[in-house]
Amino acid sequence: MSGNPEYDREMIVEGTMDGLAAARARARGRVGGRPPALTQRQLDQAQRMYDAGEHTVAEIAETFRVGRTTLYRQLHAYHDGGDCALVVYRNTRTRKIDADTSRRYGETGASEKVQLEADRKWFPIAPARWPRLKAVVYVVDGVVARIRGVEADLSKWDTDDRGYADVPVTKPLTELQIAKRLPTLRIALGDHRPHLRGKIREYVPL
Repeated sequence: MSGNPEYDREMIVEGTMDGLAAARARARGRVGGRPPALTQRQLDQAQRMYDAGEHTVAEIAETFRVGRTTLYRQLHAYHDGGDCALVVYRNTRTRKIDADTSRRYGETGASEKVQLEADRKWFPIAPARWPRLKAVVYVVDGVVARIRGVEADLSKWDTDDRGYADVPVTKPLTELQIAKRLPTLRIALGDHRPHLRGKIREYVPL
């Protein structure tokens, strides 16, 4: 386990759902779709290595035993070093609560104060990416539920003992604020954005 309760629990849920879907497909005489080349955990690790700039793409690809083309496709949002947004996929089937701290994760169904805390922690984002991350998009049950801006002041970022980030996000942006702050986002509130198998989050370029 990674030590990140939200991440570990989401991975368990995703694995369970994928397993059930594969079993149903086999029962109908079909096999499931092609599995992703990298799991979310591997993709997070590869992304951090790439963003840190300490390894070449060839080295990272060799580490995860995938081709460079596959890796470039997975990490496409940051090739030019430009600004980006992080898209986070969630669902409301479960309410995640840490038994030790009572902290809520994911979609809490609670107040904005509680949801803000759940929305900002903890993400595997390399410090090299911090200045370029301009927003976090939360997709809930396949629909864009809210978009939060990211504060420009880097001193407001924090990390835990694993280096995972506490992102200084704003309150949810209105449609007008999104248009002004993120004119090239190409994602709007209420948009349908299906959850791809095995993917909990992804970067999109701005």
